[in-house]
Amino acid sequence: SSGINAEWPLRPGIDYMHICMRQLSGKKVVWIGDVNIDQNNINSSQYKKLDMTLKSYNLVQTVQGITRMAKVGNKFTQTTIDVVFTNCYSEFVNCSVLDEKIGDHQAIKCEISYKVPKAPKYEKVVIRNHCKNNVKQFLAFLGEGSDYSRLLESNNVEAVTTGLCEHIEDAYYKYFPLKTIQRRENFIDKPSAELLDAIKGTGKLYKKFKKLKDEVLKSGCNHCSTCGKCLKFEKAWGNYKSKRNLRTKISRTCRRQNIIEDLKKKKVPTATLR
Repeated sequence: SSGINAEWPLRPGIDYMHICMRQLSGKKVVWIGDVNIDQNNINSSQYKKLDMTLKSYNLVQTVQGITRMAKVGNKFTQTTIDVVFTNCYSEFVNCSVLDEKIGDHQAIKCEISYKVPKAPKYEKVVIRNHCKNNVKQFLAFLGEGSDYSRLLESNNVEAVTTGLCEHIEDAYYKYFPLKTIQRRENFIDKPSAELLDAIKGTGKLYKKFKKLKDEVLKSGCNHCSTCGKCLKFEKAWGNYKSKRNLRTKISRTCRRQNIIEDLKKKKVPTATLR
């Protein structure tokens, strides 16, 4: 299979597709990207030109849902501009639009029955499980759950020190067992409290926005921007977008700060990073 990323001013994009498809004749091809041509607006000249090109190479557009929702003036637009074109549609198990967003576009999930090795999405990391409950049990054991009378009665300082260290070490291994976690490629090892709050806040605002969006769609309102539901919906969209942008900014700052701190530990000059 081959994937090709093209820029899509209309004519250069279609001309480039013709060139590529001639070179890839007889091969399985999948085109993935944002073409900036709404696949729902079948009466537009841009859509018709693109559709004719797809048909000439037996390419099928597999994405059926709305992939981008944006506010233009006082109206919200819903378009399908993120696409997956392919000439091997029979090998597509599923192609769906997810609730998760990438920027202001919806994420798209494609399942294909190609027999190719799958790249791991996450790195597996083994850590000690320092959850609050384990910490609580550990401290309780070292406090009321331990008998230190024999250590207090001994006059051998070295023996007492060794015994106390072994006692704490055994308790640590018992109450903090090993745990395997999956770490994303863009995982931040030391997130700031501000970043964690921003992540939680973004999630809550997105759920609220999604709920109001569903209510507007069920009511049959075409985003009039005057009724109560539409006003709440627009406000929720603005709040979510602002919080999402703030989260991205804080995340970049936190990542940069972590890099600077790591370099300082290695005694590497960091002036250029600032």
